[in-house]
Amino acid sequence: MPTSLRERSLTLENDPLEMRAAPRVGADFPVRIHSRDFPMPLVARTRDLSVDGACLATASPFAVKSLQRIEVQLPGQNLLIEAEGCWQRDEPVDDLVLTGVVFPDPSPETREILWNTVLQSGQQLARFLYERSSLRELGLEEAMGLAQVTRYRHVSAGRTLYRQDCSEPGEDSIFLVTEGRVTLQVRVRNAREVDFAVLESGELFGGFPLVADLAHTESAVADSDCCLLEIDRTAYRYLCSARPWLAQRLSTALVRVSALRLRNLYARCHAGT
Repeated sequence: MPTSLRERSLTLENDPLEMRAAPRVGADFPVRIHSRDFPMPLVARTRDLSVDGACLATASPFAVKSLQRIEVQLPGQNLLIEAEGCWQRDEPVDDLVLTGVVFPDPSPETREILWNTVLQSGQQLARFLYERSSLRELGLEEAMGLAQVTRYRHVSAGRTLYRQDCSEPGEDSIFLVTEGRVTLQVRVRNAREVDFAVLESGELFGGFPLVADLAHTESAVADSDCCLLEIDRTAYRYLCSARPWLAQRLSTALVRVSALRLRNLYARCHAGT
């Protein structure tokens, strides 16, 4: 049965990102959603995970109030958790729906497993950011802090993440490639898109509408199936409030790598290539 607009009216103002005291990290695990509205579990994946809740991605919407529990398929075990839905929104670029869930009263055993999973995932992600990304200039503690505001995002080959001169809500995030390739393009004479950079694992891009209140200076297209780390508007706003120094460091790194790419582009144009 289609979900009504009223049922989906819980929006970003109630996003658990702004309410969680417990650490949350980008996490990508298969999930089965159990609801009163359908006889079989609904397939999903986590975008992030904390001891208190998670963000889930599904192919279609469902009534958030009908949620009963979720089954997270962790390495080596399946974890069944009582859960409640608290917000839902469309992700039109990915043809997906995101749903925020909270775990109202997990057992001590479940909390222990969640803590271990979150801490391990956070350490792995922080190490990636610290050792193998455009954010290597950050310290390890800063990388740990940044890991707590990321979400994973899967993008199919050929999808456009954002377009030059646009700053639409939902297409203004900061991204970092973890798997796959993303091509950056610029429009020439308002007619032709020209590729000027191919980004691979560890490279940072996007986010100018967040850090500078400017439209994107290029378009970004998935050159292959990609897995990205995403810091969206809500996460960036939280970071500016809770950890302003880290938000400034992230913004500086983003502007620096973007300026270097543009300088290389101008050098190519000047050389006639």
